[in-house]
Amino acid sequence: MVFKERLGDRRTALRFEIIGQLWGGLEMVNPTPLRNLAHGGALVELRTPPNPEAFRSIRFGLDGAFHDLPVRICHVTHNGTIDGDRYLVGLQFVEPSVAALEHVDRIIEARLAEMRSVPEA
Repeated sequence: MVFKERLGDRRTALRFEIIGQLWGGLEMVNPTPLRNLAHGGALVELRTPPNPEAFRSIRFGLDGAFHDLPVRICHVTHNGTIDGDRYLVGLQFVEPSVAALEHVDRIIEARLAEMRSVPEA
């Protein structure tokens, strides 16, 4: 494609003009506070309300190992705080793999071990 010199165009890189529709996708990764975790799903806290009909995936990590699990949003509860609006979102795991469930077990065990090692006040 020929690079067109336009008056006032300060672009340094070659750009291509798209004629017609060009489909694409957008993936966003946002760290989210995890409030509760079990084999069947999780409870997370968001700053914006999600679409209750949406299907998404959630990524769990422990010691550098990550697993993505497809989820379905089951419920959304508004929870206003001093810091602003928060939404507690209940997620159900949709057909999780055995490896993903084992990873969830390791996360739960690690958290329980942390709680046991903290001295009571």
